[in-house]
Amino acid sequence: QPLVQKKKKKIKFDGWNRMKMMKLQPYLSALIFLNALIEIQCFLGGNPNQRSVKAFSNHRMTGLSECRLNTNKIRLLMGNNDSNDIVKVENNKKNNDVKLKITDLIKTLLKKLAILSLEDYNWRSEYFKKSEADRKVEESIARMMGEEAAYLRPMDASDGKIGPLGRAERQLVRWLSLVIEEEGRRAKLISSSDGDLVRPMDLDLGGPLSSLERGAVDLLEQIRSSEKERVLTKTLRPKDLVEEKRGPLGNLEAKVVNALDEIRKSESSRMELSRNRGGEIVRPIDVPGPLGEMELWYLELITAEKQRAKDRERNNGELVRPKDASIQGPMGTAERKVSEAINYIKEEETERLKNVKRLLKEKRPMEADRNSALGLTEAVLVGLFRAPQLMFRVIDRVKELLQSELLSKEDTEKLRNSDSLKNKNQQQ
Repeated sequence: QPLVQKKKKKIKFDGWNRMKMMKLQPYLSALIFLNALIEIQCFLGGNPNQRSVKAFSNHRMTGLSECRLNTNKIRLLMGNNDSNDIVKVENNKKNNDVKLKITDLIKTLLKKLAILSLEDYNWRSEYFKKSEADRKVEESIARMMGEEAAYLRPMDASDGKIGPLGRAERQLVRWLSLVIEEEGRRAKLISSSDGDLVRPMDLDLGGPLSSLERGAVDLLEQIRSSEKERVLTKTLRPKDLVEEKRGPLGNLEAKVVNALDEIRKSESSRMELSRNRGGEIVRPIDVPGPLGEMELWYLELITAEKQRAKDRERNNGELVRPKDASIQGPMGTAERKVSEAINYIKEEETERLKNVKRLLKEKRPMEADRNSALGLTEAVLVGLFRAPQLMFRVIDRVKELLQSELLSKEDTEKLRNSDSLKNKNQQQ
């Protein structure tokens, strides 16, 4: 009979079995020693003797894992109840294998994504370079002709006519171009490796994302070092650390505490003035401090709104805007700034509309390249819009022909005479 029982059967060690096991103890010890030698030989890559293996197992030993399995079975027969440990080891091994497979899968997916990102980067960079080169050529030709080049995007306007939208678009496009270049370099590094993750801050020549990540990492590092110093020095509040080791949290708390101290000092001085004046109320505006500045802003707002109400009564009840009031408060100032920005944008868009019309007149897709996608689209749309007009014209002409009558003899003679006179004049 085999010494190892089948799986899913628990071994019960009663008294009789224990006596048997005590008698078999020397033999089992020898088998454990023999199995250890076989395990060493398996580890070193040798081929163990199959007959010695069959002496204590029905399975053929083909590797290190089977050698260890038989050792565990023999230990289980000897009464060392380490089955839980064995199960834990096997489960840990399975978990490690699963983690390795997941890691390999993630690396493979990351490498494929990096390759796709690299292709997208190459396409985008070529497109941007081509469009920028075409734009430079158009500007140079227009400059040679003494004109300004027509443009479609707000950022392509000249420096004298560019507005808020153009400046914002120019800054955004510049930022995006730097990001695209940075991501292209990162995709090259990832695709050339085995799928290892490359962070933006690990690049030698970084960009906007690298700066953002480095700033976030530096912030977290400063917080970690300041908190570590606070624990070592047993300091309760972050602001109580030395200024060199305070960190972002300590600086933030210090600013909040300073603002609260200013409010407390102003309020205490206000209470003192009130006591000195015999209990008379002293307003926050009469004492320097944050609350006094807030009250001053509020009073300016109330005064301007009251004056606007009076201006409305003088204007026969018509609405008076805050920026048109006789006294301009905070709302009037804000409305004036918004109106100026809207006027700038309106002027910018009006100029851009003129350039768009000129550009479409000079370079219509259906006239420049009718077989292109834009040319075919424009031709179809123009045909759809012009078809009803043509049909209505044909219908009107048919109605005119149906309502027409035959000419009288006098009219026909007059027409013939006029035609004969025209022919004589042409011959002369």
